[in-house]
Parts: sequence; structure tokens; C-alpha cells
Amino acid sequence: MRTSAILAFLFLFAICLYTASASTDSVPVSESQSDEMVRDTKDSGVDTANKNNELKPIQVELESAFDREQSQPSEGQLTEAVSDQEDSNNDTYEDTIEDEEYEYADTELNVSVIKDPIQPYNRKIYAFNDKAYYYVFKPMHTGYSKVVPEKARLSISQFFLNIKMPIRLVNCLLQGKFKGAGTEAMRFVINTTVGIGGLFDPAKSKFHLERQDEDFGQTLAKYKIGQGYYIQWPLIGPSTIRDTVGYAGDVALNPLTLISFFIGPIEGFVTKTYDDVNETSLGKGKTYESITTQAIDPYIALQDAYIQNRIKKIKE
Repeated sequence: MRTSAILAFLFLFAICLYTASASTDSVPVSESQSDEMVRDTKDSGVDTANKNNELKPIQVELESAFDREQSQPSEGQLTEAVSDQEDSNNDTYEDTIEDEEYEYADTELNVSVIKDPIQPYNRKIYAFNDKAYYYVFKPMHTGYSKVVPEKARLSISQFFLNIKMPIRLVNCLLQGKFKGAGTEAMRFVINTTVGIGGLFDPAKSKFHLERQDEDFGQTLAKYKIGQGYYIQWPLIGPSTIRDTVGYAGDVALNPLTLISFFIGPIEGFVTKTYDDVNETSLGKGKTYESITTQAIDPYIALQDAYIQNRIKKIKE
């Protein structure tokens, strides 16, 4: 009896436990609980989205940095690029130098390659010419310029220049400057007639015909004859081997040379000396003094000035 009561009690207790567990599993979710669950879900999604938004700029920045690193050349590429640029600059510089050397090599116009193997001799002749200028020619042209007015000296200079027309005309023809030769011919006709025997220059002042300053030394340079050694001639002054030959050619073409042949050498020398003194009085002497007086080495200064002047004339 007692045993039956215990079994019945245990059976009822088991049924109560089973019923309680079943009711707990089947309890319905209230509306407030449902809304709270939805809000929790939404908040979780928003938090995830915010985290994604916060990470996106970092991701973009990392991608940009990676792209920049990939686009930047490496150290080896930079070295190679710099080397290529230097090679390009060197090639351009060498091409420029080659062009300049090609332009002037035929006439040896580069001042840095002046050949002066007989400089000791040249310096002695320069010293002689310098003393001759200061002790003989300068007193002569200084006194002459005080006696003869400048306008008269200009007319005398123009007269001698007009007589020397064949030198310029022939050398224009030899250099293929036919327009220049025609200009010289017209100048001679106009100045000899309208200019009263060449004492005036209406060809320039009225007709704008410029004198063509050509000589045989320039003609030799035109035909690629090298200038040769630099040389100082007594009383003549600075020259080169090429210009010395050119000077001889100009003397042969100079009508004043005929005076020495048909009248006499003394008369020819006097005429040439008078022409030189007259030209010196018009500023040639001041040019010489301005070159040599302030120079550390007057010999080199005169040499450089002479070569530069010849370069200018040849290029023109």
C-alpha cells in the first residue's frame, strides 16, 4: 500500500515536469519582445555597415598607396633614366661641337688654335713696331691732324679708297659675290663723277650703296686655305701666312702700285706712307692704343684683336 502510494506520487511528479517543460518551449513571443528583437537585428546590421564604412577609406588609401608604389620607378630604373638623360645631353653637346668645328675647321677660325711657333721673333718685331709707332708715326699723324682739318682728311681717305676699287671688285668676283661686284662698279662710277674724283661718297649718302670690304686674304679663306702661322711684319704689323699672301695679291691689284713701276719706288713709298698716316689720323692709332695700353700682355692682346677682326670679315 505504501509502495503504491510512492509510485503514484513519482508518476504525478514526472507528469508535472513534462508539462512544465512543454509549456516553456511553446511560450509565444510577445509583440514588444518581437520589436526588441527586430531592433537588435537592425542595430547589429547598422553597426556592421558603420564598421564597413569606416574601413572603406582605409582600404581605398591602402589601394592608392599600393598603386603609387607600383607606378614609382625603382632605384635601378631611376639610375638608368638619369644615365640615358646624361647620354642624350652629351650627344647633343657633341653634335653642337661637331657642327661648330665643321663650320670653322676649313678656315681655322678658332682663336684657341692660333699657331705662333715663332713667337720670340714676333715679339721682337712687335716691340720694334710699337716703338716706331710711338716715336715716329704717332708724332707724324698728330701733327698732321692739327694742320689738316678732319673733313679734308676724310675726303683724302675717300679718294684713296675709290682708287683701290679693283681690289674689292676682283675679290668679290673670286668669291662669287656678283652682287657685291656690281655694287663696287656702280660706286666707282658714281663717286668718280658725282663725287669729284672720289673725294666724296654720294654712292653711300645718296644711293645707299655700301663699300664691299673684301680682300685677297678673305678670298683664300673662302677656298678653305688655312690661316697658317701668326706673324708680325716690320712696319706692316700683325698678319698670318694666308693674309701675307693675300696682302701681296692686293698690292698687285692696287693701282697705287703702278706709281712704283712707272714713276719710281720712292714716289710709290711716299704715296703709301701718306695714305697710312692719313688713315691713322682718323682713329686707327687710337684703336691700336686702346688695345695695347691697358693689356697685361700687349702682344697677345693685339694678336687676339687682329684674329677676331679677320674672323668677323671672313664670316661677313
